[in-house]
Amino acid sequence: MATIALSPSRALHQPRRLDMRALLGLFLMLVAVGGSIAFWTTSSDTRTVLVATRDLPAGASLTAADLAIARVRLDDTIYQAALPATELSSLVGKQLAEPVHAQQVLVRPQLAARVALAPGQVAFTIAATPETAVGGKMQPGDTVQVLVTVNKGKPDARTAVVLTSARVYDVGYQQRAALVNTDGAQQRAPQGPVQWVTLAITQDEAKQLAQAKGAGDLDLALLPPRQEDGRNGAGSQPAG
Repeated sequence: MATIALSPSRALHQPRRLDMRALLGLFLMLVAVGGSIAFWTTSSDTRTVLVATRDLPAGASLTAADLAIARVRLDDTIYQAALPATELSSLVGKQLAEPVHAQQVLVRPQLAARVALAPGQVAFTIAATPETAVGGKMQPGDTVQVLVTVNKGKPDARTAVVLTSARVYDVGYQQRAALVNTDGAQQRAPQGPVQWVTLAITQDEAKQLAQAKGAGDLDLALLPPRQEDGRNGAGSQPAG
């Protein structure tokens, strides 16, 4: 029967044990890497919004120099109220309803519902219905074209352009009764159909539009947002 002789070094060899210091170091490294990834992900989740470049009072008309694009971290609720960077060009010329401060994120309620009248302009209101005003789907700041139809519904009916472009100053809707819940709380009344539209135009254009109102039926056509305004209807003459 064969026997195996053990040397003193093999006979005294201890079982291999885990190095707790190495495990602790590995754990701390994983925690640090995970924290770095979480911080990078959170800090990278930013959104582009518009901020004011300087202090502005209520009633001021916004210029391109008053606005800047900033990348900030916002939750969904605040972001929905903020003005996104994509609306930068459309805000130029709009009026502030509230004062703003430099580097403040702009929110929609700070904008006035109506555009500001330029020097030499007047606000002129015409009656409108959903059929004559693009279904009522317009808002202050939109650009429209004004047309007049003479002898509408007759064989000799004809349509002409009164104003080639005009800025919408305000839009009015029919008022509906407010709703009252069983607990007595009053809810906001639903918006009715469009009833009138006010345009920001020059005094000469107001005369043309007044003549066109008496000559026939007016219609509004919505124009692209980049349509230049402020020099509306140059050379146009009302029909009739």
